[in-house]
Amino acid sequence: MFSLFLLFIKCLFLPFPKVKQEFLSLILFQHKQITCLKRSLCFRKKRIKVDPLSKRLICFLCSLFPRLKKHLTIVKPETVLTWTRNLIKHFWTFPHRPAARGRPSTPQYIKDLILTMKNQNLFWGAKRIQGELVKLGITLHKKTVSNILKAFRKQGKIKSALTWSRFIKAHIESLFATDFFTVDSVFNKRFYVFFIIHLKTRKIVDVHLTTNPTRQFVRQRIIHFSEKRLCKSYLIHDRSPEFTQNYPLYNITGVATSVRSPNMNAYAERFISSVRREALDNFIILNENQLRNILVRYIHYYNSRRPHQGIHQKIPDGYTPQTTGTVVSVPVLSGLHHHYTRVA
Repeated sequence: MFSLFLLFIKCLFLPFPKVKQEFLSLILFQHKQITCLKRSLCFRKKRIKVDPLSKRLICFLCSLFPRLKKHLTIVKPETVLTWTRNLIKHFWTFPHRPAARGRPSTPQYIKDLILTMKNQNLFWGAKRIQGELVKLGITLHKKTVSNILKAFRKQGKIKSALTWSRFIKAHIESLFATDFFTVDSVFNKRFYVFFIIHLKTRKIVDVHLTTNPTRQFVRQRIIHFSEKRLCKSYLIHDRSPEFTQNYPLYNITGVATSVRSPNMNAYAERFISSVRREALDNFIILNENQLRNILVRYIHYYNSRRPHQGIHQKIPDGYTPQTTGTVVSVPVLSGLHHHYTRVA
């Protein structure tokens, strides 16, 4: 439509009658097409959509040539008058932004500060954090702080409170774990292996073999273990009746796991998996002496020669890397494993 308007302006100033006739023919042709289109849309009960630029052009032409209103086909003359009033109203209306309602939004850097305070101080609540913000010159309502914490909690950005893994990391220096595991011989005789592992170094500090795991047996092994420890220790164990006893006289505090929660004693369970996969599953157990011999040799390898991934490839007893000499392999457990070292 804008191109037709430009052509119309040019034709007004052209002295050639043929061009004027061609332009008038084009107008009539377009008028006929619009009439057919309007009839088709009315039959389908639809309206012709007019863009804002076309509205302004129609209003401008109708203001220059009022007689054009009689020849309108896509809209009524009253519609053009409404468009004109709206254009004049919009022209004389100064743009303004409506005033914001409600409380002002909290800046993002304050929200991030609240999240940092909560994650660094897990036991703080909304009122405690509000007091810390007052010290920094930031005044917020307690409900606002609570809503911000609630939104972060839904997003999973707030750390959980004191978890079992956090407890392990906080006391790993003095934490030990104990458990039993069973080994059956080919003659259908069951042996019970008792062990104690230090969580930080992964060192097996005590291992013993028995066929009758009683409370007295466990008590004797705990006494034997306490004689090697001078400082206070915590011993993680399950809820088996053999372990449900106190050892206050031996400077040891028992920490019982929850019901059906083997992951709470994951270090002991991991050692049981290792000793079965790397040693016991590869032998046919005939008697107690053979089993004890396998356990002694494997525990020696486990403590003094085997690197552990859980402690960044370190060895529980410590090891000094060798840089000179010829590399030789030393078989362990009849060649089931090999220890590599350097000799001069």
